[in-house]
Amino acid sequence: MTDPAPITPPQSRAGRALLGWSVADLAAAANVSSDEIEHFEAEVGDADTTCQRDVRTALEAHGVLFLPEVDGVGAGARFKFPRQTVKRLQTWEGEGGSTGEDDIA
Repeated sequence: MTDPAPITPPQSRAGRALLGWSVADLAAAANVSSDEIEHFEAEVGDADTTCQRDVRTALEAHGVLFLPEVDGVGAGARFKFPRQTVKRLQTWEGEGGSTGEDDIA
């Protein structure tokens, strides 16, 4: 599997907004410091590609889909799944997932 392409600061902010995450929430999920994310999203200095990729991976793992800029239509972010599915996934993650029958004998 190839590394995901870096995302833009507005896409990162949009992804966090979709999930209702703070910078600290994203930092924990991406395993980077809050300061790195704040600098990246504020577009301070040169963006660290590793930070961008880690942020993208964390947001995608929680249901965010990043849309590339195509034919003059700007880049963006949206849920991979319908909002109801995302809500159920977030509930399952918070509760350890749903139980099911085991067919192991």
